Amino acid sequence: MNPNVRPVHYNIHLYPDLTTFKFKGTEEVLLRVVEPARAIEFNGLEMKVLSAAVTVGGAVWPVKGVSENAEKEAFVVELEKEVPVGEAVLKLEFEGEINDKLAGFYRSRYEYNGQSYYLGTTQFEPCDARRAFPCWDEPACKARFSITMTVQKDLTALSNMPIKSETTEGDLKTCVFDVTPVMSTYLVAYCVGHFEYLETTTEEGIKFRVYTVPGKKELGRFALDVGAKTISFFAKYYGIEYPLPKQDMIAVPDFSFGAMENWGLITYRETALLCDESSSFVAKSRVAYVVGHELAHQWFGNLVTMEWWKELWLNEGFATFMGTKAVDHLFPQWQVWTKFLNDHVFRALRVDALRSSHPIEVDISVARKVDEIFDAISYAKGASVILMIESALGEEPFRKGLNIYLNRFKYGNAHTEDLWQGLTEGSGKKVSNIMDPWVKKIGYPVVTVEETGQPGKLKITQNRYLAAGDVKPEENETIWPILLGVSTQSHPDIKYVELNTKEAVIDVDVSSNTEWIKLNAGQTGLYRVQYSAALFKRLGDNLSALSARDRAGLQNDAFALAIAGSISVVDYLELVSKFTEETNDTVWSDIFANLAVVRKLFDSPSMEKFVLKLVSKIGGELGWSGKPGEDESRSSLRGSVIATLGAVGDVAVIEEAKKRWTAFLSDKNSLPADLQSGVFYLVAKNGGEAEINQMIEVYKTSTLPAQKVTALRSIGSSRNPELIKKGLEYMMSEEVRMQDRFILLAALASSKVGRDICWDYVKQNWSLLEVKISHNLLPRIISYTCEDFSTPEKAKEVEDFFSQHKVHGTERTIAQTIESINSNTAIHSRNVAQVSKYLEQFN
Repeated sequence: MNPNVRPVHYNIHLYPDLTTFKFKGTEEVLLRVVEPARAIEFNGLEMKVLSAAVTVGGAVWPVKGVSENAEKEAFVVELEKEVPVGEAVLKLEFEGEINDKLAGFYRSRYEYNGQSYYLGTTQFEPCDARRAFPCWDEPACKARFSITMTVQKDLTALSNMPIKSETTEGDLKTCVFDVTPVMSTYLVAYCVGHFEYLETTTEEGIKFRVYTVPGKKELGRFALDVGAKTISFFAKYYGIEYPLPKQDMIAVPDFSFGAMENWGLITYRETALLCDESSSFVAKSRVAYVVGHELAHQWFGNLVTMEWWKELWLNEGFATFMGTKAVDHLFPQWQVWTKFLNDHVFRALRVDALRSSHPIEVDISVARKVDEIFDAISYAKGASVILMIESALGEEPFRKGLNIYLNRFKYGNAHTEDLWQGLTEGSGKKVSNIMDPWVKKIGYPVVTVEETGQPGKLKITQNRYLAAGDVKPEENETIWPILLGVSTQSHPDIKYVELNTKEAVIDVDVSSNTEWIKLNAGQTGLYRVQYSAALFKRLGDNLSALSARDRAGLQNDAFALAIAGSISVVDYLELVSKFTEETNDTVWSDIFANLAVVRKLFDSPSMEKFVLKLVSKIGGELGWSGKPGEDESRSSLRGSVIATLGAVGDVAVIEEAKKRWTAFLSDKNSLPADLQSGVFYLVAKNGGEAEINQMIEVYKTSTLPAQKVTALRSIGSSRNPELIKKGLEYMMSEEVRMQDRFILLAALASSKVGRDICWDYVKQNWSLLEVKISHNLLPRIISYTCEDFSTPEKAKEVEDFFSQHKVHGTERTIAQTIESINSNTAIHSRNVAQVSKYLEQFN
C-alpha cells in the first residue's frame, strides 16, 4: 500500500445476514496524508465497493471513480484533485459474502437438538481482513477500530471490545462496541450467532469468558480456569498489565487452524478449547498449551507486532515458547519442557534438515505467500531458538530484556534487531552476535565429537546437517555460535563451553578416559551431536544415568544421523534396543514416531518382532489399567504402548482391544479416554466394514471434540483397499467438516496400500479437492499423501503432477515433499540388506 496515506481510525458498521450469507457495511476511515495524493488505495477481496466519498476538513472532495486491482487484492479511489497533507476521511459502502472458505468473514454450521444452525465468525490472519471490510491489510498499518453490528435480536454479537451500547428496533438489534487500542487489521474479530458462556474474573479484575455453541459450555470449564490463571501469570511475568477490559475465548465448529489470537476475542477449533475431566491427558494438555500460546500473543504479537511477515517468528516463536512456560507454571508435574523436545525442537530439526527449508527470517514480498511460512520453522525453530537464548542469558536477564522490549514498542511494530537490543540491555551480553546466524541463516549444525587420546580433551567440529547427507561446500559456510552443554559421568552437572569456530579442542571434566560424555546436555541447543563409536557405545550402555531429556536427545540424534547416512540404520536400532527399561512417555513417544518411519521403509515380519521385543516389558508393566494416584503422563503412555503392540501383531492385545470396543459400544463410559485412541485404531485396523461403520457412528454422535477426531482418524486405519476407498468417499461427504478432511486422509495414507490408493484419488480429484479443502490446508493434503513414498519413480510422478497443477502457496510444500521422497529412497537402498541381516540375527 502507498505509505503516504495511512489509516488512523476505522468506524465500521456491519449488517450480517445468516439466512442469505451476505453482509453489507458502511465505513468511515480517518486517514493521515503524509504527502499529497491523487488516489487512495486500500485492500479488498471478493467484495463490492458500492460507493466512495472523501472529505477534507469537512468539505467534500471530488471523486473521479473507484477501480479494482484484482491482482493486488486492492481498490483505488481516484480523485479529481490531490488530497493535501493532513487529515482526510474516506467513506465507503460495501457488501460481500459470509463465505464457506474458513477465511475472512465466514459461516460455520452446527447441530443442536436435531436441527442445523449457522454462526458467523472471522479468520483474518495473515491477510484476509480484506475479505470482510475495506482496509490497509498490513501489520504495520495499525489503527483504532470502532465496530458496530446490526444483527437479529435473538443472536449474540461479539468483537474485540465489550459492548458499549445496545438498541433494539423490530427484529434487529444494534450493538456498538468500545473503541479498540491501536492494532493491526489481522487481529480484528467479530462473531454472531447463538452462544452460551461460562464466566470468571482474573485476580486483576479482567472479565474472562469462554463461549460455545449451545449445549457445550460445560466443556469449556477447564479452559476457563487455565485461561484466567494464565493471563495473570503473563501479566506478572511480562511486568505489563493485560491492556483490555475483557478476554473472550470462543470455540468455533469449523476452524482452519488450531486457534487465532484476535485481541480480546480468541477463536479456537473445538478440540483446542473444549474437554472435560474424563478427557485424555493428551486432550487436556493440548487445551492448556493452546490457551497459553494464544494468551501469550496478547502481548507478543498484539501489543507489539512484527513490522512485516518476514519476522512472523517474533509472534509465533515466542507464543510457542511462552505457552509452554505458562503450562509449566500451572502444571509442573506434567514435565512440559521434556515434552517441548518432541513437540517443537525435534520437529524444527526435522524440517530444517531439508534443502527446501528457509531461514527463520524469510523475505516475503507477496502477501499471499505468507501462508507457507506458518510452519515448523516460524513456530518450532523460533521457539527452540528462544529456549537457547534464555539458557544463554539466564531466566531473569531474559525476562528483564523482554520487559524492556515490550515497553519500548507497545502499541507499535518492531524488528528482530529491536528484540536483540532489549535482551542485550537486560543481560549485558551482545545478543545479536550470538543469535543472528540462527535467525538469518538456513539450517543448523551437527557437532562431531572425537577423543584426542588425552583424558578430558575432545576435538569438536561443526558442519551443517542435511537429511540428504550430501552437504556441498557452499552450503557449509555458516559458523554457528554454539553454547555446548557438557555433562560427564564423574561431573554430571552441566557446564557450558563456547564454540565459535569450525573446529576446536575443548576441555571437559572427567576422571578417566572411559567415562560417558554427553554434549548438548539438557537439550537446550538446536544442533545434532555425532559421537565417535566408543563415546556413542558408552552413552548407550549408561542410559539410566542420563536425564529423560538427554535420553530423548541421544535417541533422536541417532535417528537423524541414520537418515543422513552418517551412521547406519542398524546402529540406530542397536541403540534403541537398549531402551527396554525406559519409562518416560516423551522418550517413548519419539521412539515410536521414529520406528514408524523405519517400519515404513523396512516393513517386514522381522521388524515387527523387533518392536514387539522392545516394547513388551513396558507393556507388561503398564497393563490395561492404571493404579491409584498414577501420573497422568503414564496413563497416556499406556495408550501409546497398547497401540504399538497391537500394530506389530500382539494377538492378546488385539483381542483385548476388541473386547473393550464391544463394551464401549454398550457403555461409552467404560473405556478410559487415554485408551480410546489405541483401541479405536486396533479395532478398525483389524476389523471389517462393520467396525468401520461403527466408527463412523461414533464420529457422528460423539459430543466430545477429541473423541470425534479419534474416531475419524480410526476410520482411516483399515488396510482393506475397498474400505480405504470408502474412507475417501466419506472424507469428501458433508458429514466431515472441511477443517478435518486432512485428518482422515493422513490416516488413510499411512499404510503402503493406502498411500497408493490415496495418491491415485488425489490425482483424479485434484480440482474437487481445491474446492472442498480450504486453501491453507491444501499443503497438508500434498504432504500427508506423498511424503512417505520411497522410490525415484514416485518422486518424478509427484513432481510432474504438480508442475502441471500449480497451486499458489504450495510451492515450498511440494519441494519439501519431493526432497523427503528422495531421502526415503536413499535410506532404503543404503540400508536394506544390512537391516534385513541384523533383524534376522536379533530375532
